[in-house]
Amino acid sequence: MKAVTVVPGMPNSIRLRDVDKPSPKPGMVLLRPLQVGICGTDKEIIEGKYGKAPEGSQFLILGHEALARVEALGDKVDSVAEGEVVVPTVRRPVNCDLPVDYCPMGHYVEHGIWGLHGHAAEFSVTDARYLVKVPKEVVDVAVLAEPLSVVEKGIDVAMRVGQSRFDWRPSSALIMGAGPIGLLATMVLRLMGLKTVTAATRPADSLKARLAQEVGSKYLDVLTDKVEGEFDLVVEATGAVGVAIDSVKYLAAGGVMVLLGVYPQGGESHDLGSLLTDAVLNNKAIVGSVNASVKHFEMGLQHMVKSKSEHGNWLGKLITKVSTLDNYGDAYTWTHDDIKTVLKIGE
Repeated sequence: MKAVTVVPGMPNSIRLRDVDKPSPKPGMVLLRPLQVGICGTDKEIIEGKYGKAPEGSQFLILGHEALARVEALGDKVDSVAEGEVVVPTVRRPVNCDLPVDYCPMGHYVEHGIWGLHGHAAEFSVTDARYLVKVPKEVVDVAVLAEPLSVVEKGIDVAMRVGQSRFDWRPSSALIMGAGPIGLLATMVLRLMGLKTVTAATRPADSLKARLAQEVGSKYLDVLTDKVEGEFDLVVEATGAVGVAIDSVKYLAAGGVMVLLGVYPQGGESHDLGSLLTDAVLNNKAIVGSVNASVKHFEMGLQHMVKSKSEHGNWLGKLITKVSTLDNYGDAYTWTHDDIKTVLKIGE
């Protein structure tokens, strides 16, 4: 079978290679991937900055954001049926008794990222316990379920933290960034009834700005507009250190900030002490979130169904480029105006 592979640690080693078709062991299923979403993590792996091949393999099959059809069942699998459309979660525990999305580094493997082959192939295998069935209404956009699950977890954690202290009922939110994560966070918070502002560096007539506005969010181009006011909830989705630090000042007293980026080393703030003191004196909370559980995938799929009902094909507009295995290289190139690129593999 054909698969998109890299040699972790070797920059630009991406290639389409013929590999053996996997077979499902007991408790596992054979999947026929339909679509694979591509994100910044893939970019870092291709650049040789991250990633690990499975034990005994010289290469890693990419693809952690997947939509697939169940092709065959291993022994002792009765939770799914052949032909069902599913989304596999990403992380699997290794000697870890915590919920899998909270296992520390070194105690998990991840499909298409770390120690476990991904789904950018004609077939893949995974543990049946980590499959989430896709409602028929959103099969066409369910490839977005993985990034949406990270958003769902971050917001869920923020709500739990906020409400653990007092009767916290947030009504306003600021979303920094209008990439896939920022726009999906905007969608979720609007569906939850919060008044939102989405801020990014694209002009007001850009697709990203229009998409934020289509779900009822106010859009700000931070290159020309100034963020004003305070917000009960701030979602940082740019991955920029300076933006993350400066965003603390936009939190209202008792508010919660969610970090959904992965931040490079370095960065500085000219007044970090004042920001931290303000966070202490005003009981502000900052939480980080990465990866997600089956629960948060399910929450995301239900929000997709609701979005379809309220916003029509809005989610489909986030997919701005579709490639196939035959022109896979085009899928793994990026421009600043792309939102989500999808590698289409099966039907």
